[in-house]
Amino acid sequence: MDRYRAEPLRIYDLMDTFTVHCPKCQGKADVTVPAHFDYKNAILKCTSCHYSERAIDLIRHKPSGKAKCHQCLEFLDLTVIDGFKSIPSYFNITCKYCKTTNKVKENWESYIAKYHDYGIIDPAFGLPLWFQETVKGDIIWAFNLRHLTEIKNYVQSTLRERTTDRFKMTMVEKLPDFIKLAKNREEILKAVERMETK
Repeated sequence: MDRYRAEPLRIYDLMDTFTVHCPKCQGKADVTVPAHFDYKNAILKCTSCHYSERAIDLIRHKPSGKAKCHQCLEFLDLTVIDGFKSIPSYFNITCKYCKTTNKVKENWESYIAKYHDYGIIDPAFGLPLWFQETVKGDIIWAFNLRHLTEIKNYVQSTLRERTTDRFKMTMVEKLPDFIKLAKNREEILKAVERMETK
């Protein structure tokens, strides 16, 4: 009988490195995050084509708040403004109602211009995770090899001890039910093996 006795890990403990598809060659790349949630200082390095990129270079600024046309007093559509690399002192926008050009000084918010905004992606660059497979219509994924190994160790164990001494919920306790079900064990482990050898 295999017993699962791992150190209780939160999902955040595994979010220092993300293995992703390189945006240039689609090969295997690593995104390294220096501290929890410090995504703007993340660094991407491809192990295939050696492409590298810093998330801080992808920071853009967009207007936040509302502005009115000085002619007709209708709200201007600020969503049409593309992100600026640096914050301008003002920008011009044409009112869609009266076609007046308005010189607008705005409040700004910063964001990282990601490659993708949805899907199973890393939180810094928005690149698809390298470790993901479909099992019975559900997707099993992992941030990195350490995360994948932890999932594998949990799935292949037949006796799982609850280890919530330090945290309310550990990473394995938050796994989707289809991964935890004994009837899916064999297929999940095959999927993990495919990801390991990818």
